[in-house]
Amino acid sequence: MTMKDNGESVMVCVNYGPHGQRLIQRGSRLAQLLGAPFRVLTVDTSEDNEFNESKEQYITVWERLAKEAGGEFLNLKSHGRKATDVIVETAQDHNVTQIIIGQSAQTWWQEMTQGDFVNDLVELLGPIDLHIVSVQRYPDLLEETHEAGVTSYLVKQGEIYELRDQPGETPMFEGIFFRELHTDFNNGLFKTVWKGKQQYLRIVQGEWSTPPI
Repeated sequence: MTMKDNGESVMVCVNYGPHGQRLIQRGSRLAQLLGAPFRVLTVDTSEDNEFNESKEQYITVWERLAKEAGGEFLNLKSHGRKATDVIVETAQDHNVTQIIIGQSAQTWWQEMTQGDFVNDLVELLGPIDLHIVSVQRYPDLLEETHEAGVTSYLVKQGEIYELRDQPGETPMFEGIFFRELHTDFNNGLFKTVWKGKQQYLRIVQGEWSTPPI
């Protein structure tokens, strides 16, 4: 990537879920247009002794994509601080001028992009430009982030529903399961019909625990 001495610097913020790749690609293109340094940041808010193997796989992919784009990957612990504080501090430390985050009601950014997260971030960023990218809304561009769908079943087991490839005897849903790319776990979307309405249910490690609306 050819750099220009224009003072611009781009940073993409990604969080657990399948949309990080699209955000990194968007940030990489912006950095190339500006001839600017490029970084990818993820903020780890988990406890020090907490391990999530599925998320670690996403991090491996994000790091590879960042390096392939000629950028730097940053995986920072929050140590109890707000994600906004870590993002702003990192941006200031690296003289970042452009920040990109993703927004969708179907991703792990949901909790962060609702409420006061964006407002807090804008207030703290000062002169830094914030780009809020509307990442895919299902089923748009589903093939970019998920494998081809297969017929599956959600079978009730206690308080949760387990994802299976065969029907069971307990209450269940029949539908199509779309597994996320870049993961060895059964994480993805389960397309089904509930009360005459098509819905996409969020599956995490082969389980679903939220009743449909």
